[in-house]
Amino acid sequence: MERLPYIDEHAITVDANRAETWSALLRMMCRDPHDPAGVPVGFVLDEARQPERLALKGRHPFAIYRRVFELDPLDDSEAAARTRVRSATWAHFPGVHGKIYRALVIGTGGHRAVVRRTLKHVAAAALTERNQTGETAADYTDIFEAAIPHGDSRTAEQMFRDALGHEPDAGGGIVMWIHRYVLRFPLGPPSSPHHVIGWPIAHSDPDEIVLTTSGPLMRGELTLRRLDGRRATLTTRVHYRHKIAARTVWFVVGPLHRVVAPRLMERATRPAEREAADAQ
Repeated sequence: MERLPYIDEHAITVDANRAETWSALLRMMCRDPHDPAGVPVGFVLDEARQPERLALKGRHPFAIYRRVFELDPLDDSEAAARTRVRSATWAHFPGVHGKIYRALVIGTGGHRAVVRRTLKHVAAAALTERNQTGETAADYTDIFEAAIPHGDSRTAEQMFRDALGHEPDAGGGIVMWIHRYVLRFPLGPPSSPHHVIGWPIAHSDPDEIVLTTSGPLMRGELTLRRLDGRRATLTTRVHYRHKIAARTVWFVVGPLHRVVAPRLMERATRPAEREAADAQ
């Protein structure tokens, strides 16, 4: 797209990290909150760089336009608890009809009002999402613990990925099938820089990884945490969206989860050298 004249920029501070804010932005701007390509009518996706930048563009007889959202952590940490969301607009209004359209959209303040309202909705959605995670909001919680071998310096994310292996085995395939078709979670790639077992990574630092996903029945949260270098815990929290249906489904799936989760922890805390030896 050609270089367009700058129109304006608006910003808001969101009380959530970039991953949570990115998720909220997609819920506000996209038909499918897990697919940035599902942008509103009148736009096409120009660029999506999770969780930093979402750029949209479009045109019609009266205007050519581009809108860019940028998400910046409010400190140097990727896990910063607050995010600054900026929305910048560029547009060209060709001809007489374009000038009239600009006067109606920009001159009246309508564009400014729409952008500010969108940013407020993003902030509210991120806060709602955050309030639905954590122990106080969970309808179901369990935790499993395993010892970390001496000298194991892997990050929490590395431990989780090592437990799953590079490719899902038969058991992992069944678990993902249950997540997708029974729990009705929308899953991403089985393994990518932004996903583990298809769940988006909401937070990752050396001692903790948090995975969150949400479907029509329930919202799930998995947290693997390294404690004092000697122990690791896996916490599962489930928040029911539809109480009766979700409770019934989890009544069936829960016992399987309580078998799989401790086995996952055993594999997560097994040193890579031992894994390699077992495979031979």
